[in-house]
Amino acid sequence: MTINTFVGWDVGGAHLKVASVDRSGMVTNAIQFPSPLWLGMNHLDQALDNASQYLPVGKVMHVMTMTAELVDIFDDRCAGVSQLVATFTKRFGNHIKIYAGQSGLLDSASVANHIEEIASANWHATANYVGSLAGNGILVDIGSTTTDIIPFQSGRCCQRGYTDRERMQFNELVYTGIIRTPVMAIVDCIPYKGEWQSLTAECFATMADIYRLTGELNEDDDMMTPPDGAGKTPSASLKRLARMLGTDPGHGENLANWRQAAFFIAEQQLQQISQALFRVLSDKTIADDAPLIGAGCGRFLVYKLSQRTCRPYMDFSELLDVDDNLRLAAASCAPAVSVAQIARGDF
Repeated sequence: MTINTFVGWDVGGAHLKVASVDRSGMVTNAIQFPSPLWLGMNHLDQALDNASQYLPVGKVMHVMTMTAELVDIFDDRCAGVSQLVATFTKRFGNHIKIYAGQSGLLDSASVANHIEEIASANWHATANYVGSLAGNGILVDIGSTTTDIIPFQSGRCCQRGYTDRERMQFNELVYTGIIRTPVMAIVDCIPYKGEWQSLTAECFATMADIYRLTGELNEDDDMMTPPDGAGKTPSASLKRLARMLGTDPGHGENLANWRQAAFFIAEQQLQQISQALFRVLSDKTIADDAPLIGAGCGRFLVYKLSQRTCRPYMDFSELLDVDDNLRLAAASCAPAVSVAQIARGDF
């Protein structure tokens, strides 16, 4: 069977991302859907239903990668991988392949013997694809929840860890992102009215609120309900940030002070990622002119990191054949695009 289109799926604990690539390698679609899997598998089913209207017709091959096996509705990661694969196999039958890192693309029948390679391997798919095109560099994929820092040389990944635990140990996985990360995970105090103000240890605000106030958030990337269930406006974000200080934004108060607080918190997150990047760079012999390749909805931070490390910046979308109207979405859905491209190369 000659396959006309390859559809990549990135199954996360909070989002479902899907991308389509035609036989020539052109990205024809990239889109994400909210899928708060910790609330139940029905949310993934709903996201798949929503995605179905965007799927191509004809001779299609589906390929999936994941991070959602870590969600706490599953007894363990093995159960998570198995249930997620079963869900996709029920949908797509023998037209589904599963990405398993260095073991490549597998049929669902082979999953039980490759759990560790399949679990949370979406970073490997992106780095594998990027490396095949860029040769040397460091992939920095900053998403809604996590940051991946993956060096590659001569087209091959050269990270120290593979599992989430190992990659967290080596700072190749940093559990911080620009949407879902609670502000309390970034700072415990901020400068406010000339003093250091302690913050509450409550998830009253997230980094989506911070980047909304700094003006750097692409609202299309924020698909999560805010902690208070209220609006996604600067004033609503300001109210949530003020609650972190145990107060409310006062009437007639200089709102620029609150925006300054948001810039301070954003800077602290950037420093966390920067420290991890410097550690990764210190362990590898990577040329000074090797670029940082930015992927994910937080790649605007990767551009800042490139300036601080005096390295060239390359956007993931620059590696793609994609129309301008899909360029942002494709870069935010980098693992889904990557597994589709890897499948295209295998068939």
